[in-house]
Amino acid sequence: MNSLFVILLLQGLPAICWGLECYVCTAQANNVDKCVKTTIQCRESQDACRTQIMWKQPEFWQPRSERYHYVSKSCDRKDRCEAESASKGLKCMRDWYRDWHCIECCQGDRCNYYTTLGAGTTQISMTLLAVVLAVHFFFRLR
Repeated sequence: MNSLFVILLLQGLPAICWGLECYVCTAQANNVDKCVKTTIQCRESQDACRTQIMWKQPEFWQPRSERYHYVSKSCDRKDRCEAESASKGLKCMRDWYRDWHCIECCQGDRCNYYTTLGAGTTQISMTLLAVVLAVHFFFRLR
């Protein structure tokens, strides 16, 4: 009986230890409070965290025409998330004067904390590095 319990426990450990955890929220006005305080353990088939951002005009019957900013976060499958992100195409232009809708995917526990949209890599720009080094050496020689 004890060996059966140990076997069942060991079979469940990988799901507990290696389960992806993502921030979750739905249609929040900004990336604070619920969007950065609420997490969920993703299902076994979900291997990516997803962030969806929308900037849109209110419906025509609403009196003011201020645009709204919505943030939604969830778990998703990487292939599905990337396909939907790529399908947005020109809808993800992030212009202040038109409606836009973007999706960002990332892998790693709680990787969707920030809504970066396109900063999925942390590689430094070679141009930026060259400028910083040039400025550093210029002031050092003075």
